[in-house]
Amino acid sequence: MQAVIPVISYISAGLVVIPLIWYLRARNIAAVAIGMWLSITNIIYAVDALIWAENSDIKALVWCDISTSFIIGSQIALPAACFCICIHLERLASFCQTSTPVATRRRILFECVMCFGLPTAYTALHLIFQPRRFDLFDGFGCRPATYPTVATIFLVWIPPFLLAFWTVLYAVIAWRHFLVHGVQFSRDGTRSSASSLTCNMYIRLVGMAVLEVVLSSILATVAMWYTLSPGLAPMADMPRHLNEVLMWGSDAMTDATGNMLMVEWTGVVLQSAVFFGLFACRMEALHQAWEAVRPFRQFFRKRHGDAWSGQGISIRSSMGYVKPTCIRGGFSNASISVPLRKSCLSRYLYLTLRSLKRPAAQTLVMDIP
Repeated sequence: MQAVIPVISYISAGLVVIPLIWYLRARNIAAVAIGMWLSITNIIYAVDALIWAENSDIKALVWCDISTSFIIGSQIALPAACFCICIHLERLASFCQTSTPVATRRRILFECVMCFGLPTAYTALHLIFQPRRFDLFDGFGCRPATYPTVATIFLVWIPPFLLAFWTVLYAVIAWRHFLVHGVQFSRDGTRSSASSLTCNMYIRLVGMAVLEVVLSSILATVAMWYTLSPGLAPMADMPRHLNEVLMWGSDAMTDATGNMLMVEWTGVVLQSAVFFGLFACRMEALHQAWEAVRPFRQFFRKRHGDAWSGQGISIRSSMGYVKPTCIRGGFSNASISVPLRKSCLSRYLYLTLRSLKRPAAQTLVMDIP
């Protein structure tokens, strides 16, 4: 199972990046933040599983300091991002959202503060309840250490649950507004006047926010149970050894510890699958994402044009011989003869067969040398 963790984590990190192109175009900073935090967490789990495969040696200390900080920040960043999504959707469905530039800038600023500023403050607050530098687990890598006190419950564990509660509450209100104003929402060309959201995408965003926050709450519950299972300790007895690393070898890890680590990893993978899956069901969004990377594909084709190039195709018509060239997915007659690539050839054959079904004033004959 340890060999599967980095593979699945890298795949999940790549999949959650794909929807970010569409969300950036829609200026949905909260959804972009969800994809970024999930991608970073997946990469951390994959790298940790590769570095500490079947060992718990102390190494890569700087990497562990950075990765544990991101893991702590993701615990509140995901609920905060889902909270921002539900607030925005509720205002859209209740027709309280305005599309003025000032309102848009305020919304973007609020989402940036909640999705990136709040996790930074939360990570700094966690330092108060950090008894040592980090914990190192055999096969899983480094994880943040948290001291079990009453203050930890209220300042570390309760805030993500509060954001989850308000997220679900706003999701219910947004869904009620959507049902009440659904007819008017659909009459606006199936799009909201304040955004480019369709009705279908609106429902998917509400579902994604609720599922993501539910999974985050489950992961927070498991982590809190594992941290508090030894019992609460007074804050005055907390050690402050920030240069100390607690190593958990294979002989020291119990079944509860291994299960907790597997649940954390599985939960992040499931969150990534939800984030990408609900987006992938919208095929036109995938088409937009594919079109957005057109400049990179064209650059790749230019760099590797010789490997992709084939022989040209000449078309004989009543106007003479012309050479088709592929320009932005279409064809045009140009005086410069260029090799015809496979993508252009398939598009040309499709257009030719479609034109044969219609009465034409001239006859085209293909000569393929």
